[in-house]
Amino acid sequence: MVDPISVLIGLSALNLLASATLALWIRVYLEQSLMDIDEKLALAIKSLVEKLMEGGLGEFEAPNPVQAAIAQLIQGIAAQKMQTIDATVTQRGADGQFATMRDFE
Repeated sequence: MVDPISVLIGLSALNLLASATLALWIRVYLEQSLMDIDEKLALAIKSLVEKLMEGGLGEFEAPNPVQAAIAQLIQGIAAQKMQTIDATVTQRGADGQFATMRDFE
């Protein structure tokens, strides 16, 4: 008769071997997949750069005069906002913590 402990040890060893084999297979598969993705990404970037260098992306349509006027307006507002600083003074309480205006009233 077979000892149940021996059967459990044998099944545990078989389970460990199967788990290690599965982990090794997953590792190899992931490495290969990452290499494929890297290769495809490199080819896509290379073709994009080649198109940009050759001017193969096509000519862009000239902007509408109304669009140009709106862009100039936005640029003017942005330049004005960059030159002005809206400073607010926040008072501190007696304990040195920042406080709201209601605390000073």
